Amino acid sequence: HIVAQDIQKSLNQSGFRPGMLPLRSMKMHWTLNEFVALDEQFVYKVKAPEKGICEIVSVDTSSINDFQSYLRNFDFRIMRIGFLYGRIIDNKKVKAEVIYEPPQEATDISFQLLPDPKAEAVDAIASMLGLQKVGWVVAHPAREKGFFFSGPEILFTAEQQLEAAEGVADTTFVTVKVTVDEANQIVVEAFQVSKQCMEMVAEGVLTVSANLGSCAVNPTFTALVEGKPVKEVDNNFFLSTTPIEQFESKFLVSTFPKANRVAVTQSREDIKRQLSKAGREGWTFVDLLADFHLLLYLTQYLGLKDDIPLLCKSVVDRENAPLDEGYRLLLSSIAGIE
Repeated sequence: HIVAQDIQKSLNQSGFRPGMLPLRSMKMHWTLNEFVALDEQFVYKVKAPEKGICEIVSVDTSSINDFQSYLRNFDFRIMRIGFLYGRIIDNKKVKAEVIYEPPQEATDISFQLLPDPKAEAVDAIASMLGLQKVGWVVAHPAREKGFFFSGPEILFTAEQQLEAAEGVADTTFVTVKVTVDEANQIVVEAFQVSKQCMEMVAEGVLTVSANLGSCAVNPTFTALVEGKPVKEVDNNFFLSTTPIEQFESKFLVSTFPKANRVAVTQSREDIKRQLSKAGREGWTFVDLLADFHLLLYLTQYLGLKDDIPLLCKSVVDRENAPLDEGYRLLLSSIAGIE
């Protein structure tokens, strides 16, 4: 009789390491040095993280205030994430001008990103404004002291840093965390995960654990904490804090309703409300047009390849690239401004 064995189970029992082929299936003869060298590739000595690459992150005040006040509507009972778009200064500082919240579903302990039909337009408009994706922001309900990141959040952060760095390399890509403390006061902090964490995620060493405060170690690998093998690693081993400050953007405003929010609509009436302030309280038409979320909404009426670049050019260089009068009339017409 031929006995059909569960291949994975068999590999776990007879493999060089769980989930791997036996040594003899890879090569017939091994020297001790070869064996040790092979084995060492699967061993990670978890180190406390060094200081992060990002020296400081500055976030636009109106953007972060708008984000947290939206979460206040839910008493911070659900999670929510957004991507930060801005500039990297001197390869070590991040200045975030925009928060864009992609379509998502969330509970109190998890979030899932959904397909985003606006993704191409978001990146294109950011680029036209001289901005790039520089980080992400995550809001969550209050947590017990010392519990900063869940396992899935560590994995997501590492994946984002890997994407930004195009591999296991230095990156300023930063994570901003917004929550409330015991007194229901807003707490905003910033973090990066270590390069070792990036490597462990890239190699498939870390996986989700039932214990949210840790990442589980894939049985194929060995993780050593303080010289002892562990089945899971406390998430705080991977985190370094980044100083954070706020600034008032002189470049963009953030008053237009945000896309992808529950019970928040965007309409031509909102364009009218925003643009009709021109000529009052020192606002010019282009000052009010200089709103990432308004420009994104305008892609429903104007071409992303031809019209939007000209609007963005006027926003970026207000002195040398004044807005064509034709666009002023067209936008006023879309908004229903007499």
